[in-house]
Amino acid sequence: MLWTLLTFSGYLTTELKLDYNTFNLKIPNYEIKLVFKNIIKKWLNTDIKIKQTLLVNTTKYLISKDLVNFEKGFKEIIGDVETWHATSLHTKGDAENIYQSYVLGLLAIIGDDYIIKSNRESGEGRYDIMLIPHDKSKVGIVIEIKQIKRNKNETDNKFYERIDNKIIEAINQIKTNKYYKELLDNKVTDILELPIIFAGKEPYITVINKEKK
Repeated sequence: MLWTLLTFSGYLTTELKLDYNTFNLKIPNYEIKLVFKNIIKKWLNTDIKIKQTLLVNTTKYLISKDLVNFEKGFKEIIGDVETWHATSLHTKGDAENIYQSYVLGLLAIIGDDYIIKSNRESGEGRYDIMLIPHDKSKVGIVIEIKQIKRNKNETDNKFYERIDNKIIEAINQIKTNKYYKELLDNKVTDILELPIIFAGKEPYITVINKEKK
């Protein structure tokens, strides 16, 4: 998970492909080398309390479309990553790239069963993340990631309402832009359209106030 995150974030680049799923990685330049010395070395020396069973179970929930338990597991994983604030950036675009890197890092655990793609054109736009199963009878997944910030003095109800609206917006964006087209082109018919809304450090996937929707 860590090496995937660092690679997709640009802290490492591929130097040589050794096997189907094995690569030599390198630090791309002097500036990033300083980042490794000053920040990433601290990450590696930090006890990241993510259990392997939690990672495995959470990805199993995802590919079985059990979104309630996937959301619970994903929240626990994100909550356990103590390095989160070390990676925070100030601009919206950069922050969403960080969120995307964390999701890609999690999904690396199912890399043997799925082709994992990000920021590719499909349909009438560019999706954030796509999982294309090698076994076409399995579920294919399109992920749209968005972020939201809590407004000052905002009530819980208003905040959760905006999260729900973002979830619906993300799903509608996938449908409207037909991001799933690449899955259909690959003969995948069981498709999950998955929104992930980050409110600060907290990810939301399912609508909170279901009775209102």
